[in-house]
Amino acid sequence: MEQTNLLEEFMNLSNEAEELSAKVAGLKDAVTAVLEQNAELRMNNGRLRERIEQLTAEQDDAEPTVVEHTAEAGMSKSRKNLEKIYMEGYHVCSKFYGQHLEPGESCAFCTDILYGERQR
Repeated sequence: MEQTNLLEEFMNLSNEAEELSAKVAGLKDAVTAVLEQNAELRMNNGRLRERIEQLTAEQDDAEPTVVEHTAEAGMSKSRKNLEKIYMEGYHVCSKFYGQHLEPGESCAFCTDILYGERQR
């Protein structure tokens, strides 16, 4: 009888080890996916920062025209920069900043930031 109990205990431990191994493999896959997404987001963030710098440099070169145009449109220079980024297909809201917009998609948070009334 002791050998039967010992065998049953060994089988239970073996099954638990297999389940634990499966969980570890699942966690490894999840971590890999998160790391890949993180790398992609870092690259997108870098591209967005470069684009912001480029737009800022372009606006600095043409500042008198831009200042007159933004005064007429009622939008600040920074909102114009955000609007250009948004029009290129990226979120500018704090909730989804830097994520791609799907074609034809609009975001209420982004449009509120761009066109909403702000108290100063």
